[in-house]
Amino acid sequence: MPSQRLATLRALLLLVPLTACGGAASDAPPVAAPFEPFVETVAGPIAAGSGGMDVDGAGNIYMADFGATLQGPPGTTVWRITPEGSVEPWATGLVGASGNDFDSEGNLLQSNVANGTVSRIAPDGTATTLATGLRAPVGIETARGDTAYVVNCGSGSITRVAPTGETSLFVADSLLSCPNGIVRASDAHFYVANFGNGDVIRVAPDGFAERFVTIPGGNNGHILFGNGVLYVVARSAHQIYQVALDGTVTLLAGSGERGLDDGPALEATLSLTNDLAFSPDGSELYFNDVGRGPDGTFVEDSGQTLNPVWVRKVVLR
Repeated sequence: MPSQRLATLRALLLLVPLTACGGAASDAPPVAAPFEPFVETVAGPIAAGSGGMDVDGAGNIYMADFGATLQGPPGTTVWRITPEGSVEPWATGLVGASGNDFDSEGNLLQSNVANGTVSRIAPDGTATTLATGLRAPVGIETARGDTAYVVNCGSGSITRVAPTGETSLFVADSLLSCPNGIVRASDAHFYVANFGNGDVIRVAPDGFAERFVTIPGGNNGHILFGNGVLYVVARSAHQIYQVALDGTVTLLAGSGERGLDDGPALEATLSLTNDLAFSPDGSELYFNDVGRGPDGTFVEDSGQTLNPVWVRKVVLR
């Protein structure tokens, strides 16, 4: 009788499918490991001061030369960098080229911090003056109808610039402490990164301003919106943060130590990062860092030296 029970048990076992642990393949799809963003260097050193950056539809990066230091002399050139790292001067005649943004016609709107103007640079690199009378303009955000919103570091304000060049005050507020970067998010609000402190200011369509979040380091670079979140440069902290529209702040890249080391985003080292720009498909986040001096060391002068520049990227996916 026991032998009959054993034979029956063996027969039943043959009817039961083997699991993956028994050696047979499982029908369940494999679980992919989460993607870990990493930092790579694109180009450098470039003989320029770290100004604003934007990317065209072909993936070329346009980086403005602010000048060798924050005090000048003012930089005069916008450089074009290919995704493969080739570098060439693209436009000249600027005066402290700071923030920039492309309009819908493929023109690059370029702030000139040293003479209070905004230039419009045609696709062939020809620069003409679009607007005058601004106060140390830096970041630019081009909105509907190619109306540009320009932050003025020198007056704590935002100027609205029509495509025809007429200017009007959009907002002036004490919360804007040398505003540096500006972007419009999917909630129709503008978000402004202060250079004078670590605050990010949210500005409603009617101009009402309020403190949104504070980023570590006490000195922000520029700000960008994409992939449903804000990206903010913590310049003095040598880091880049993601900020959700609900105010959640998450470190994206930078160990916090100053350097130019590539690698996993949270282990890589950054150096006085200034601006941000997406690749056309949004999978790569370009940024510009201040490099080492001729003696191979960083100039330690509280972030005044901006030259030379390295263009780098965070690969997001």
